[in-house]
Amino acid sequence: MKTASLILLGLVAVSMTFSTTDGYTILPKPCASNNIGAATSTFRSAASASTSMQMSTEQQFPDPTTFREAEILGLRLMQEGNFEEALVAFQMGMKLPGSRADVRRTKALSGPSPVGGAFGGTESQKVLTLDDFELQAAHYNMACAHARLGNVDDAIANLAKSFENGFDNYVTVRGDPDLDPIKSSPNFEELMENYDSTSGFNPFGFFGKK
Repeated sequence: MKTASLILLGLVAVSMTFSTTDGYTILPKPCASNNIGAATSTFRSAASASTSMQMSTEQQFPDPTTFREAEILGLRLMQEGNFEEALVAFQMGMKLPGSRADVRRTKALSGPSPVGGAFGGTESQKVLTLDDFELQAAHYNMACAHARLGNVDDAIANLAKSFENGFDNYVTVRGDPDLDPIKSSPNFEELMENYDSTSGFNPFGFFGKK
């Protein structure tokens, strides 16, 4: 009986490893960028279907409703080699709720101001926006997708935005195979020199000087 119980527990543990979140299977990350950002964020011409996203594999996925769901979907598509669809998912995620809680104040449409004045008061609405780690991940993932599609300028521009938002794992960038298509570009090397001190930091690089 003890042996049977141990086997049953092992099967339960294995099944829990491959869990799903709102219909999205969480898969291992497709590229070498395994340690980017916080634990809540995974590194890796937008259009969206009205009720579902249908990919070239003829599989259908529900539309993401949060940044995290779009990120997971994009990473899965990257792993499958569907880079164009992955880019769509990553771009969609930029417009969806993130994990940072903000309060957005708007002018009241009508009525007297509760604090005096003739123009009425303000209304507060709690919204969820992208935090720094999510912005890092979003732009990094889009850089990877653009690179795989051969969009060198767009890939480098998004990689720069990831750096601007605080991403600084330059070893990962240099070792990431998803970014291989842009590594021979002089603009890529210039970007890395401007941010990565181990590659020979150029203090005038930010001002466009050599």
